[in-house]
Amino acid sequence: MSTWKADDGSLINYEQYGDRFGKESVLLLHGLLGSISSQWREFIDPLASQYRVLLVDLRGHGRSENAETTLNPDRVRRDIEGLLDYLEVDWLHVAGYDIGGYLGLMLHLNQSERVKSLIMHATKFYWPEHTMNRMRKNLDPDRMSTKVPRYANQLVVEHGASRWRSLVRQSADLVTYISMSGITENMASLTKCPTLVSVGDRDELIPVAEALRLSCVIKQGALLVLPGVSHSFHAASVRALLPSIQSFLATTGSSWSGRST
Repeated sequence: MSTWKADDGSLINYEQYGDRFGKESVLLLHGLLGSISSQWREFIDPLASQYRVLLVDLRGHGRSENAETTLNPDRVRRDIEGLLDYLEVDWLHVAGYDIGGYLGLMLHLNQSERVKSLIMHATKFYWPEHTMNRMRKNLDPDRMSTKVPRYANQLVVEHGASRWRSLVRQSADLVTYISMSGITENMASLTKCPTLVSVGDRDELIPVAEALRLSCVIKQGALLVLPGVSHSFHAASVRALLPSIQSFLATTGSSWSGRST
């Protein structure tokens, strides 16, 4: 366990694997209400043989603290940038699941020279009002305890019995913020790096048509559709997703271009 202290005193938990010298870096970002203890674990060893692999518990998630009372995406982005400065990572590839992909896009739009390529798996970009309202309804800790107690217990284990309820409420506010004041299509169109937009054809939150639309907005965007895969991170098995990630990373910056399905 390694930590970096943010400017507000919050300790941010991170891990790194692979030889850090002479290798390109890959940052793996977990999803909303996830953590590095539960997501991307099976991807570490295969990627660490070729890359320096970095993982971070987002602010308030897992073993990372949050000294603030809110969970603001710009604050989380600054955490990531500060950690990369601390680790002396000048440029890297980013692969993010769910909100992790969104944060990767934010990072690139703020520091375009730093992010060489981006993978956005199961990342919700378009937020119609009815979808946002449904998400806010589901992001209620009392409702979770009653309707999905197994998932609520998982959140207790991952984030702590004293923190998970506030984290869920803060996550609901974060979703509202993104839906109302987040990245627009015009902003996304300024993306300069190759970007792989990945989605399962059974994703309950993201229709394939939405993922296709986003991949078309991004000039160097490509679409990957995974058959039989739902929104859950664990629905995209290593066998299904890892080869596409490895191929994308291997060709990024050389001859990669175009759009695939």
